[in-house]
Amino acid sequence: MKKLILLFAIFSWAVFPQQLIEKFAGEAFANNYGYKLLGQICDLCGGRLMGSPEMEKAINIVSDKLTEAGYKPFREYFPNPVWHRGEDEVVLTRPFRKKLRAYALGWVTQAEVGDAEAIYVSSGYSDDYDGIDAKGKIAVISQERPAGKEELLRMEAIKIAADHGAVACLFINERPKGKVLLGAGNFKGVATPVPAFTLTFEEGNKLKRLLTSGELVKLDISSKSFIQTEQVPNLIARIEGERKEKIVIGGHLDSWDLGDGAVDNGQGSAVIFETALLLKKLGIKPLRTIEFVWFNGEEIGLWGSKKYVEAHKNDSIFAMVNLDMPSKITGFNVMGFDSVLPLVKEILAKSGSFGINNTANVAWTNSDHMPFMLVGIPVISPMGSFPTEMVEHYHDFGDTFDKVDKDYISQAAVAVAFLVEGLSNAAFPYFRMSDTGVKELLKKHNIEQRLKKQEEYPF
Repeated sequence: MKKLILLFAIFSWAVFPQQLIEKFAGEAFANNYGYKLLGQICDLCGGRLMGSPEMEKAINIVSDKLTEAGYKPFREYFPNPVWHRGEDEVVLTRPFRKKLRAYALGWVTQAEVGDAEAIYVSSGYSDDYDGIDAKGKIAVISQERPAGKEELLRMEAIKIAADHGAVACLFINERPKGKVLLGAGNFKGVATPVPAFTLTFEEGNKLKRLLTSGELVKLDISSKSFIQTEQVPNLIARIEGERKEKIVIGGHLDSWDLGDGAVDNGQGSAVIFETALLLKKLGIKPLRTIEFVWFNGEEIGLWGSKKYVEAHKNDSIFAMVNLDMPSKITGFNVMGFDSVLPLVKEILAKSGSFGINNTANVAWTNSDHMPFMLVGIPVISPMGSFPTEMVEHYHDFGDTFDKVDKDYISQAAVAVAFLVEGLSNAAFPYFRMSDTGVKELLKKHNIEQRLKKQEEYPF
């Protein structure tokens, strides 16, 4: 009888992961919880800059839905510089008059530049200004990288322009079809030294043609945007485990303000929500606590995740799973944390035919996993790809709910729920990488220099 019980226990353990996948998938694909939530957020809130009424409304929607599902969500506030977009415009005044499709980069503040001459400075490197009098003029800058040169960040190009006496910068988007590329003018939360705007490919290249042919080009630039310090929240919910160790499942709820922020990162926010519902509905009892975090202010400088890591620096965070624009998931990337790779491979090997067996070990930066990575907390990111039509409007007007595929959200939620359940109960020792180890990781994966250029290298 004891042998029979033991055999049954072994057999049950062996098939349980497949049963878990089936239960997760049945619940997710039948109900599409995340897709429905995202529809509400996009249609009722639209784009969601940190500190905006739209972002507050989105937090309320997610919080209310979590409460309905049996969670006790809470906000964790932090003081932060907040950028508010005002009425910003760029108007071509010569050789003809036209308001351009141009938008201020984050951290641009109030400015008025009237009837100023434009100059084309190629890619905006310091030597591109050789022989050019930039004083009092507007620098028109291509974002193409010349062969043999290091990448020039927009924040670097803005500083170079200001150092040469320019009074504003206009960046030409690399992608056609009338798109702009919104982004932050720096990662420090301070006013840019001169106003900086993103232009469309088409209008930017018109300016380039005029200027390189010797035509006199003049523009008016106005910005009513401003910065002020405010209290802003992350939204958190959790499933308590038996241990203090916890797994953080996070992604940013904020977005740029032109579109709905549907794919970036409504998609990730929806997957976090659906994952939370799947684990709750199936009654998962984790050994490690599972914490779901909807971060604020990622787009404008990773503020929510930075502040979360500061506030929880003494917590025993076993791993952080970052969901920034997750697609149909084919596996997971351990982001340079070599020691975690065998555990992730072991968990995914039990997923059967669900198709999430791929693994990678390549670190990258500039998303909400970064603050965790920099203090040695293992970070994991999903792998997969999007159809072009879902992501071609990145940081622009067309990132709208109609681009979202409900099955992508449900499939990703099943994959994440399966991984997190495995992580939460794994017989695997807690560890945190040393500063020395993190420095080696950053060098090995060629991101040390990028962080230094952004003024975010912590060592």
